[in-house]
Amino acid sequence: MNEHREESELFLSRLFAKSYRVIKSLNSLYLAEMGYHDFKIGHIMVMMNLKEEGITAAEISKKVYVSKQAISKLVHELAEKGFLMNLKHPEDLRATLIQTTVAGEQFLAALNDCRMKVDKELSQVIGTDKLDQIRSGMESMLLHYEAKAYLDSESESFANSKL
Repeated sequence: MNEHREESELFLSRLFAKSYRVIKSLNSLYLAEMGYHDFKIGHIMVMMNLKEEGITAAEISKKVYVSKQAISKLVHELAEKGFLMNLKHPEDLRATLIQTTVAGEQFLAALNDCRMKVDKELSQVIGTDKLDQIRSGMESMLLHYEAKAYLDSESESFANSKL
């Protein structure tokens, strides 16, 4: 690491934010190489939280702490691209179930390939052991703090933010 970095550059929150941007950029680059352009992080959040039997926008909203309206908009955009379809909910007449199409399944496979490429590239930069330690440490931290009730109320303020 550069010894001349400002102290603020070393704050953990700053490192997380910058690391997120690097990983997001790598994923975008790899997706574009596979022919997938014009994808928002919100699209990926929706796609990564689908269930084989289908899921409602409200369920996705709760899982990712984003408003139902924002998720519905993202689902609509993905349906227009041909990656998702809406089906009548068998039990709740007000709701629709969201499922992937064949094109959506192909996108998920491409996204998985991107994740593997990102892991490989990061392993080449910092080493497999360090990458595994980072992943393990972050998982432990998230398991601990996601169980805290105050985080849910904090997340509500983010639920109204746009993706």
